[in-house]
Amino acid sequence: MLDTIGHYPYLSYENNKLLIQDKSIESLSENKKTPFFMFLPNRFENNALEIKSKLEKNIPNLFISYAAKANYLGKILQNSNKLDLGIEAMSLFELKLAEKAGVAFNNVIFNGPAKTSEELDYAISNRIGHLNVESLNEIKEIERIAVKHEIIQNITVRIHPKLKETTEKKLLIKKNSKLGIDFSRGVKLFEYAKKSPHLNPIGVHTHVGTNLISHDFYDELLEFLNDYIHDLQSKLDISITEINLGGGLASRSTLEKEKFQIEKLGEQVSSKIDDIINKKIIFELGRCLIEDSFIAITKVLRTKKSWGRKWAFTDIGANTLIPMRYSHYGVIPALNKGKGQYTNIGGPLCLPVDILTDEAVNFEIDEGDFLIVLNCGAYTLSMSEQFGYPRPAIYQLSDKGIDLIKPADDLDQMINDSFHLS
Repeated sequence: MLDTIGHYPYLSYENNKLLIQDKSIESLSENKKTPFFMFLPNRFENNALEIKSKLEKNIPNLFISYAAKANYLGKILQNSNKLDLGIEAMSLFELKLAEKAGVAFNNVIFNGPAKTSEELDYAISNRIGHLNVESLNEIKEIERIAVKHEIIQNITVRIHPKLKETTEKKLLIKKNSKLGIDFSRGVKLFEYAKKSPHLNPIGVHTHVGTNLISHDFYDELLEFLNDYIHDLQSKLDISITEINLGGGLASRSTLEKEKFQIEKLGEQVSSKIDDIINKKIIFELGRCLIEDSFIAITKVLRTKKSWGRKWAFTDIGANTLIPMRYSHYGVIPALNKGKGQYTNIGGPLCLPVDILTDEAVNFEIDEGDFLIVLNCGAYTLSMSEQFGYPRPAIYQLSDKGIDLIKPADDLDQMINDSFHLS
């Protein structure tokens, strides 16, 4: 039994053969070309319901939105809608994906530092429910469009909070980032919106990181936000009814590994934010819901030894498994043949960054073996590219069986596209 299985209840070994939701790799891979991805909707649903139920114990008015940018596959957006999750979008493309998935626009959040007039008009004309703004010029453009459509548009201002310097250094999105606006200038945006008959400033939004696993961070953030909201009330007579805490939580399996408690997060929000009963608390969760709801099945093409290292090269690479510093790809064997020489796992690309895991694995690996790559759901498909190889097919494994939900890129079509051929 491999240690990693403990955080992935849908995986188990029986007679050293890996089962995924009690189905063997052999049966799942039959008549399928590797590599391929597999979406596990049961895990996605379980993640969403588990997180929602634990937060709701202390947050009476909770709204969870799925961040489409993490993985905008249609089946995922449809599953989100069935689970009564909203959709967080950052472009016209994602707004229309949400619409196609059947998500009501009052449950859509629109983010982005440079939304176009076309995008804003589309969102506002469709009565977007949550519109996060980042600049004074953007607010003026929203006001212009709201006047045209004769509506009063609710807005939320995305600020970068005041945090300790030691905390700032650990964040992905720092105070000099392109995203958000500093908290003091944010007050000016609220002030402008307050004076406009076509704008209604109702909320504060902040999002500053990814793979967040610190309860101390949330204590600090929530204390600042509570004071900030009181200042808006006392100085500008603005009543904040929505607090959008963004996303950034690590995947559920990572949170469990790091002993981060979702229920405790709800307790922190409830204890730190005054008048919680009259405030909607919003989370824009992406990685937390989808990262460990996706796996990839790949085959070892070649092995070699060089400079004292053993390498195993798979048929999936960094063109689809994007090598980001905050990815958590893990690799386990379809057949556990016991311990072997420590082996580095790389993809087929002629790139030194084409490495699946930062650490070598110590199980026996031979050419032709099937490997399973864990935690493939976040920012892989949405950022993948046709670099040297077609993008893999995607299947969905449910209680009813396995179904193709997105075919692999067609190699001949890729070649024709390169030469502008029909």
